[in-house]
Amino acid sequence: MALLAGLVSLAAPGITRAYDWPVVPFDRQHRIRGNFDDPRTRTGRVDRDPTNSQSFHDGVDIQVPDGTPVYSIAAGEAFIVNRSAVAVVSPWGSAAPPLVFGYWHVDPAVADHQQVALHGLLGYVRSGAGHVHLSELRFGRYVNPLRVGGLSPYVDRTAPVIRKIALRPCEPFRAISVDAVSGCVDLVVNAFDPPPLQLHGPWSGAVLPPFRVTWGGLFSGFWLPAAVRPSIEFDHLFDVPLGDVYAWGTRQNLRHRPATYYFWLARDLDTRTLADGEHTIHVSVSDVRGNRATRAFRFTVANSAAEEPP
Repeated sequence: MALLAGLVSLAAPGITRAYDWPVVPFDRQHRIRGNFDDPRTRTGRVDRDPTNSQSFHDGVDIQVPDGTPVYSIAAGEAFIVNRSAVAVVSPWGSAAPPLVFGYWHVDPAVADHQQVALHGLLGYVRSGAGHVHLSELRFGRYVNPLRVGGLSPYVDRTAPVIRKIALRPCEPFRAISVDAVSGCVDLVVNAFDPPPLQLHGPWSGAVLPPFRVTWGGLFSGFWLPAAVRPSIEFDHLFDVPLGDVYAWGTRQNLRHRPATYYFWLARDLDTRTLADGEHTIHVSVSDVRGNRATRAFRFTVANSAAEEPP
């Protein structure tokens, strides 16, 4: 009955129990060096190169010194994924576990199939890693550990930053002026979220993607062209290519070099669906605790002038 009750509580939509941090002190917030759903690429860039492997980050990176003990944040059965990762599935002995926590960049101190208790020692952060990667797989879907109901305590009072909103040509090297926009364009926003706690060492300048990006102003009603993405939310792991969310020119955090994030708002947008004249859009970005930044962007559509014969 206890096992059944646990499964029911995990299955209830919107009901998740907050859990401790996997390093001591368990009840104190630690530094986040890498965010959920941030870009991971072979070259560090998001681009069209087919040889450049690109994926979304399926967890969060908690910055701690090498050798730091890592503990289980839920009781369950330990599995040694490889020489540097441990997964703990709950409930223990479940054939189809509803909850799996992954701990990466760890030298294991447990055996395969060993039962571990809450706060049981799993291993130590590997030399050269400088962080433990924590992922949460809930009913077969990776979810954001920093959401409400996840890692706790987690406080963030820093507002995201919108650096700029820009129009890009669909055709390479075609010039665009915001005073006379015509034809096909892409719309992107460059934004980031400062870490709530200052990072150390070569990662001290790292920045994080925001939790949510929304915008509007060009279209009203329920109809939207397929080119438009009115919102992006980093609550679960995306099942689309990385380049469908992050625009070309995005760079991930690297040692001594902070990331630059560009997000697609609209791709291959035919401005002929808009009336000639000035248009204003409002872009909003927010973090997982609701801190928000908003910015307006104005441009003038002039398709009629572009179609006039010289």
